[in-house]
Amino acid sequence: MLVACVLVFSQLSREVIERGGLHFPFPRNPGSLLKFTSLKSKENSPWGDCLPITNTQWRRGVLRLPAQFAKVDRSDGEGGLCEAIFLAWKSLAGAPSPIKHLYSLVPESDILGAASSCDLRLASFGLAFDGSETDTDLVRKVGGCLRALETEFSTYHLGSWRSDPNDWKVGKNAAHFIPLGRLGWRPTRDAAQDRRPFDQRGLLRVRLIPTIVDGATVRLERPDHLLSPASVNFGAILFPGAQFRSQETAKSFFIEGIDLPNGPGIIARACEDAHSQGCRVVVFPELTIDQGSRDLIQQCLRKKPWAKGAPAPSPHLVVAGSWHQFEGSARYNVATVFDGYGVQLFTQRKRLIFKDPEGRVEDIHPGNEFVVLIMGEALYAFGICLDFCNRCYDTAYGELDVDFVIVPSCGNATTMSSHIETAKDVDFRRKTRTFVVQQAYPDIRRAAGFVLNPDGQPGGKPPSKLKVAKPWTVFRV
Repeated sequence: MLVACVLVFSQLSREVIERGGLHFPFPRNPGSLLKFTSLKSKENSPWGDCLPITNTQWRRGVLRLPAQFAKVDRSDGEGGLCEAIFLAWKSLAGAPSPIKHLYSLVPESDILGAASSCDLRLASFGLAFDGSETDTDLVRKVGGCLRALETEFSTYHLGSWRSDPNDWKVGKNAAHFIPLGRLGWRPTRDAAQDRRPFDQRGLLRVRLIPTIVDGATVRLERPDHLLSPASVNFGAILFPGAQFRSQETAKSFFIEGIDLPNGPGIIARACEDAHSQGCRVVVFPELTIDQGSRDLIQQCLRKKPWAKGAPAPSPHLVVAGSWHQFEGSARYNVATVFDGYGVQLFTQRKRLIFKDPEGRVEDIHPGNEFVVLIMGEALYAFGICLDFCNRCYDTAYGELDVDFVIVPSCGNATTMSSHIETAKDVDFRRKTRTFVVQQAYPDIRRAAGFVLNPDGQPGGKPPSKLKVAKPWTVFRV
């Protein structure tokens, strides 16, 4: 629903580390952190026992990295490489920003040169320092070792996956190790001119995603069936004339029903068009898909009543909007995600609770999980409206090294403006693309809602240019 700065204290951003009765604030941004073995750490933190550090302290920690490498257990083959990759990655990902920024000053040709000098047969994986290195030298050497390690991993990794992708963890379960490179949105650059920042270039062949982000558990999902490479488009559904029915008190509200003029027809046609127009991703908006509409979507995807002869390729995923529903004894705002054959892949609960202009709070419990979907050659993360567009805090989606963020939403032009700003943030940091499908609330003239195209230009148009009047729209990425 509409954007508001709701006072929600995340576990990670307000976590404290205790030492002798003193409390040290733990920053949400993992930058500027160093391991202190005498302090109590948060279980499963990707940064271990840590406090903010100075550049000098970071330097001392990096100089100990060869000794840390020597302790890596190599007896299980790939596992040892994965752990070494994590250690090298963490040393740069957690560096103070002036240090981390140095990576963008080192061209890829220098990183490759440093990689070529690493003898991975050595206990230190060929990483060595004499103590005279500048900070830039340290960044170049560690970055080169990281490149050599991931290249070695990709050379010997045969593409096989464990049955549960959540078993790919490193750093004592601190991070997910995903053997999948990021999508190349642009042609390969000349290595001598490639100065992308660390979050875009540090790892090219694998991903590392913390198992806990902003206090929420990160869970991986990976369907085990083949996907059609012909499915490339993104489809958005909106409902002209939708009328929400809410149950309200002086302090809270929830949506108990919705009237969708020609709703069943719009849903059925959208499912058919998603197939005939080669859609990879299909998204219905927030709080428009109740149980009956969700069942209809699933039935259409399963039976494909329009199919004659050889069926058209099915979408990779369909986000069936969201709805206020009970799970157990608690109400949540829940988005259901199907594959193109109507199989439910997972559900995503909204994490941030909306407050309307009258001060009424969305009567739901907050979710405590991010789902990252491994689908073909891409990684997807999901948020529901305020999860993504809240501008009161740094976005947690910047910590998820994914290719796309998919957002069903409901709100006005201000809501979309905030979505655009967050989409610009994740694009600038990781070149992550965002697809937002937003039902208009309250109603707006001559449009059913707004759609933010995942074209890699999130700031290219204002909300007024993102209005969509018709129920079905296709975007090519």
